[in-house]
Amino acid sequence: MKNLALFLKLVAPVFLVIGALHLALGLGADALLGIAVPPDALSNAGLDSQNRFFGVSFALYGVLLHLSATDLPRYAPVLRCVLWVFFAAGLARVVSIAVHGSPPPLVWLLLASELLPPPLLTWWLARAGVGRAAD
Repeated sequence: MKNLALFLKLVAPVFLVIGALHLALGLGADALLGIAVPPDALSNAGLDSQNRFFGVSFALYGVLLHLSATDLPRYAPVLRCVLWVFFAAGLARVVSIAVHGSPPPLVWLLLASELLPPPLLTWWLARAGVGRAAD
């Protein structure tokens, strides 16, 4: 259980950094991923506002991962919810791919990071002895 808690504490800041990048750069953070962001979109106040809002909201994953790591038995239900919502967000990318086609390579990497770790971490949580019966 300690290894899982340590892993979560090490991963949590990544989400905070990504949220901070979106707060600071707005749509420019998406451009860093290789996404072709038209100049008109970069200066669109509504899109910029949405991107910064969702970026800061993304940081909540980091906060909840760290919180869960402080007491896994207590926060196991929260951690499971965080993991499965993150997985569902990855599935939303699949919808986008079906509708609009293939994204840049870095976005494919993000997709893999959203679909593979949640089930693996859920399995690790169960193997650590933090099962549903203990909740």
